[in-house]
Amino acid sequence: MYFKSILVSLPSVYAILCVLGCGFFSDIIVAAEVQSATFSNVLRADFRHRPPEMVLDERTNTMTSPLKDILEEAAAKVGYRVEWSARPFARSIHELRVGTVDIVPRTIRDEEREAFVRFLGPIGTQTRDILFLVKAGEEGRIKSYEDLYQLTVGVKRGTVYFERFNTDPALRKIESTDDENMARMFIMGRFDTMVVLDRAAIENAFKQLGYDRFSYADYRQSNRIEHYFGMSRNSTHAAIFDELNQALLDMAASGRVKQIYQAYGLAAEVE
Repeated sequence: MYFKSILVSLPSVYAILCVLGCGFFSDIIVAAEVQSATFSNVLRADFRHRPPEMVLDERTNTMTSPLKDILEEAAAKVGYRVEWSARPFARSIHELRVGTVDIVPRTIRDEEREAFVRFLGPIGTQTRDILFLVKAGEEGRIKSYEDLYQLTVGVKRGTVYFERFNTDPALRKIESTDDENMARMFIMGRFDTMVVLDRAAIENAFKQLGYDRFSYADYRQSNRIEHYFGMSRNSTHAAIFDELNQALLDMAASGRVKQIYQAYGLAAEVE
């Protein structure tokens, strides 16, 4: 009877342990995946929806992007393949910091990130205005940078805009996790204006929400963007950085990067 009692209770104990320790077991699974990638020629890369250069169909988990094709081609040249996962950018930055992802495309270079990221490239440059989105009819509300001090400004967590804005402690910034969340917060009036790095992405988010009563302020900041892939300094494949970087630079110099962009109907300014 004693042994029977133990046997009967074991499933219940197991169930309790599973509930209490689900996070623990999840960590074990993640660690196992990382260890598996460590001992194979697999680079783990994160993907996010940033149209038109990065398009994620969440229904089918389909990822299409010239940047995806470029990285996969460069990786193949050095004997590696790439496994992609869809992640919010804020999470990708954390993963780059701790080394649970190897590479994240379109990672803007700045001093803070230099501590935990090595930058592959650049494979090209773009001159793109930083915009400030406002309600339709309020374009004249922001005519200069100084006008921002009177407003609340929506920003996307983890995004680098331009030096003065990034480091200005006097601005009242309200963080959001992604474009959809930012669009919803703007519609609800959570902030007065929204700083915009990727116009196509935020406009797509508003379109999905059926909202079009927005415009852009008279003030805008010209910004030169270099296109890098961020590679974690804690990557288990850090030793291939130089070889992979050279493969990417060679693709840019030969015109292959432009060719891939053109296949998507996009233009890449490459130096």
